[in-house]
Amino acid sequence: MTVLRLGFVVSLACAADAQAQERDRTLERIAVALEQPSSIAGGIAPFDSDLPKKLGPLTVVRPMLRGEFVRVSVPVGEWLTGAVRGVAGAHRRRKEEAARRKVEAELTLFEEQRGQKPPLSKRRD
Repeated sequence: MTVLRLGFVVSLACAADAQAQERDRTLERIAVALEQPSSIAGGIAPFDSDLPKKLGPLTVVRPMLRGEFVRVSVPVGEWLTGAVRGVAGAHRRRKEEAARRKVEAELTLFEEQRGQKPPLSKRRD
């Protein structure tokens, strides 16, 4: 029985040593693969093209991290700035039009009080 136990312990020690060596080789292969330029998918090398490319409002740029196939740049700042400027411009135009109507109404009232005809833009002859 002791011979059987001794044989079992020796076989476990040999198997553990072989398994550790295989694990080291696997780690080496992974390290070598990480050092090589990455392929995008299944042996297809990354394409070299003239990036960045504009696709309407979006810009396709070169991938920067491992595992990225494509990186899209969205100009959120430009869109937000344009929206704010548009709203501010519309507000300013509404205020100017309201002030213009108010001045025309007061001018018409003033001229009616003096007994004069309204200006040409308001005449109803």
